[in-house]
Amino acid sequence: MKNLKAICSLSASALVLVMALTGCRKDALDNDTTAAKNESKAELYFNEINDISDQVNRTGTTGLRVSDAEMGILDGCATITFDTSAASVADPDTIVVDFGTGCVGNDGKTRSGVLRIIKTGQYFATGTVITIIPEGYTVNGNQLAGYRRLTNTGTNASGQPVFDVEVDATLTLANGEGVITWTANRTRTWLDGFTTPLIASDDIFSVSGSSAGTKANGISWTSEITSPLTIKRSCREVVSGTLTLTPEDRPVRTINYGNGACDNTITVTINGNSFDVNTN
Repeated sequence: MKNLKAICSLSASALVLVMALTGCRKDALDNDTTAAKNESKAELYFNEINDISDQVNRTGTTGLRVSDAEMGILDGCATITFDTSAASVADPDTIVVDFGTGCVGNDGKTRSGVLRIIKTGQYFATGTVITIIPEGYTVNGNQLAGYRRLTNTGTNASGQPVFDVEVDATLTLANGEGVITWTANRTRTWLDGFTTPLIASDDIFSVSGSSAGTKANGISWTSEITSPLTIKRSCREVVSGTLTLTPEDRPVRTINYGNGACDNTITVTINGNSFDVNTN
């Protein structure tokens, strides 16, 4: 009888221990938003070099297509060289934007290094490919490398210009925080403002597609845009849309970019719990 009581007591203790451990696992809050923030940061910085490329893609011989006063980023602090050796003066095939050892743009960010922009034709011509290559290029101490490539695929049924976008890049974070690798395949539709190419403040884009990355701690993820992202040039941010992000070691995260406000904030939802994250 004593042995039976001992066995029963041991079984009860084991059950309590199992329940306690199970309870701890259930109560553990998954609040790791690192991959979501890395994804959004890579999206932001490689959209920015697209904005700079668009600013300097001139359509004539007078210089910049978009002035600094009209939402341009450069603020006159970069040296811009138009290489016309293999193209007409009005349509240079290579543009070099040199920020030197550092200068502050209209958006308040400090940039250094070079952006090399290689074009195969006129900006609005179907089939034109524009490749943007950072060379020793940094933004607030974060260094970009790799490339962003846009291919003009013509216009959609609404007459809006559409571009295929390919990104293969690394982002070395400031202050020794590590390196993010990021690849993306996007479709970028110019929703509004394309009829006023010298004015950037009315430009609105819709972006769909997928991406994959590895965050600074070595954990990889994939993502898929589930509701098209909306980008406003008036604030140079993604202001709405959603995507799902799946880290290799954790449950799916849903990233919501908001309802149109320029606030540098995303909402990351994990297992039904939501967290507001600043993407700067």
